[in-house]
Amino acid sequence: MRRGGTATESATTEKERRLGRYRLLDLIGRDGDARLHRALDGNGQTVELWTVPLARLCADAAGLERFRQMATAAARLSHPAIPAILASGEHAGTAFVATLPVEGRTLAARLDDGPLAWDEAVATLDRILDALSAAHRAGVVHGALTAAVIHHSGSAAVVGGFGRAALTALDANRRGDLEAAARLTERVLAGQEDRPAVVGLLADLRDGGAFPDVASLHLAVTGLTGASRPLAVAPARSRRWPLWAGGVVLAGGAVAAVTVLNWPSPPPTVAESPAAESAAVAPPTPAPPAAPSATPSAPPSPPAASRQPPVAAMEQALRAVPCALVTVEKTSGRLLVSGTVAGERAEAEVRETVEVLAAGWDHGFDLANADAQFCAPLGSVATALDANRGLAEPLTATVLGGPALSAGDPLVLEIRAPVRPVQLQVDYFTIDGSVVHLLPNPSDSGAALAAGASRRLGEKAGDGEPQTGRYWTIGPPFGTEMLLTIATAAPLFPTPRPEQEPAADYLAALSDALATIPDDAPAPLADARFIATGP
Repeated sequence: MRRGGTATESATTEKERRLGRYRLLDLIGRDGDARLHRALDGNGQTVELWTVPLARLCADAAGLERFRQMATAAARLSHPAIPAILASGEHAGTAFVATLPVEGRTLAARLDDGPLAWDEAVATLDRILDALSAAHRAGVVHGALTAAVIHHSGSAAVVGGFGRAALTALDANRRGDLEAAARLTERVLAGQEDRPAVVGLLADLRDGGAFPDVASLHLAVTGLTGASRPLAVAPARSRRWPLWAGGVVLAGGAVAAVTVLNWPSPPPTVAESPAAESAAVAPPTPAPPAAPSATPSAPPSPPAASRQPPVAAMEQALRAVPCALVTVEKTSGRLLVSGTVAGERAEAEVRETVEVLAAGWDHGFDLANADAQFCAPLGSVATALDANRGLAEPLTATVLGGPALSAGDPLVLEIRAPVRPVQLQVDYFTIDGSVVHLLPNPSDSGAALAAGASRRLGEKAGDGEPQTGRYWTIGPPFGTEMLLTIATAAPLFPTPRPEQEPAADYLAALSDALATIPDDAPAPLADARFIATGP
């Protein structure tokens, strides 16, 4: 976060940004809003970390669940040509997949120098297609297969990029992988057109329908070195493959849990025999018809509780989860619970509460997961938050420009007082554990707001106009951060706090200040908002 055009001091710099247990080092690649970082984990091990803003995965209700399923399936892969996927999850408004790094020259760079030797070309394709076939058998697609993601060649080739599709290509499929593999095969075999077997294979590739899957293409490639090339449409189906077992290793700290998905093993091959064929076509013995009942039974009546959605009861129960800011609504005949939760435990509490109270209604979740550190400020003002929710005209603080802001965007707030005059304390909690006091601040000590009145905070003066107050723009470190507005009858602190300080120090002082409010004074009110920031 940047103040008045000047960066505020931060405990972390751009080169030392953190994502949970990972310390982000260099940015080594990008794909739209996805970023590839070289990073260090908590043990000092170098990893490659793909990240995307969590909001991208929450564009529809099932997006986040698809990411979790795809990442979990990718973590099961076990093949010598596929770098291990170490972890995946969500942290501070960012979804990520961590893999072992792949070093060495890319196949694309190697091919730019000229065609591969015959043996090297066949060995390279054999290694790549075997890895891709193994992934498909495990239910995993690559989604971005090119020579640029492959390192080395021959029997040492390594296919990077697995797991990336969970973040950047949720609609990727096996057909797309097959088409990419076909293009790669043509490129690797360039310069070998004097071989009849290669000419035949390339003709099949250009035909477009000769290979039903990657396994059949792999079989055709391995046949290039034999006396005759196997038919492309007859993939090896008698070979049995094990299910690659495993699971996702979760990053420490506040990384959200990723649901483990067990993919079914491929069905065993059944040897063809007259007996087996006969058993396969024998019709089942029909069951005797059931005796008709004397009177048709009436369909069961739906339970009374399911006739009206339990929106109010569910919202009331969810207020007891101190680390969650969620809403419940009925939409398209189902209940939707949306909002932000601070940490894995809060998410579990929200889901369990909804399951108990759903009363038979179909329901879904659209939850963003923030760092668990934000539980502390939410818990410190839980009573004030609840008191504010009960008002017909509550205290509100709206972020102009929406709940998602990018680097360089202005942070401008519209604050409206309840139906009584109040003194405001407006705080911005950052992802790196600091708090910036937006009001009062050294340029604006006027924290009083009349009953029902509103004011803007953070507006920048126009060209040629003098700047009379503080303004802020979004800057690193990025993630899900929190805006907390507190309204009291008298100022919370006798003297303004430092403009920026560690959140832990401020929360201790805030707890003491709230505890000293007289019993006969109006109850404090609070409004909390999460803000997703990104580059």
